[in-house]
Amino acid sequence: MPVLPSRPTVAAVILFAGLLAACQSHAQEKAFLSTRVPVMRLDSVLQASDSLRLPLAAARTLLAAAADTAFATRAPKDTMTITDILAWARAEAARKRQAETEQSAAERARQDLVRRELDSTLVVTVVNKAFLPKDPEQERYEDYISLAFAYRNKGTRTINAFQGDVTFFDAFGDTIYSAHLKVDGPLRPGRTLREPERIIRYNPLRTAHQRLRNTPLSRMKVVWESTDGIFAQP
Repeated sequence: MPVLPSRPTVAAVILFAGLLAACQSHAQEKAFLSTRVPVMRLDSVLQASDSLRLPLAAARTLLAAAADTAFATRAPKDTMTITDILAWARAEAARKRQAETEQSAAERARQDLVRRELDSTLVVTVVNKAFLPKDPEQERYEDYISLAFAYRNKGTRTINAFQGDVTFFDAFGDTIYSAHLKVDGPLRPGRTLREPERIIRYNPLRTAHQRLRNTPLSRMKVVWESTDGIFAQP
């Protein structure tokens, strides 16, 4: 008895269609990557080819290059294939990451040197702490905590500006309150700068505010940690 050929199953038809579509997509991708285009018109080229499916990494690289207004001016040629643009954009991105890493390392090294010098020359003290209840007659419509700071320069160089973190601890070493301060100088060698009081809007629902208000300054330990500064050039 002759064997009749079986009818193709739905699954086989779908699989064949998928393979055909994949081959067509790959051919389109290969043709697109080999296309030579003006680098200045990369954005419009990508918009015209928005239906083309590229690998995600390649698509992101091309979109980032098109969004960079200075990309075309840095490109080695006026016209390049998409493949060459991809390769050059990836190299540029790697170079940029390396430069940023080196810059970050240099900046961290600079800040470390500045912090060490500030730690040995700058003395920060809290000279007064007070609670200021609201007083409409004084145009003070909310409660505040005021803190008055003094800064002394023990070094030999003028400090034009500095910043850092001040932390208030209780007798057990637990943090009561902390804040970041920025101070503009100049603070000359051997001089002390006392600035106007800094105020904190008092929130009775915050435990840190309650403790800062109720704990006497004499029973708190105040620690200053410099984060950055600018010294006057000799």
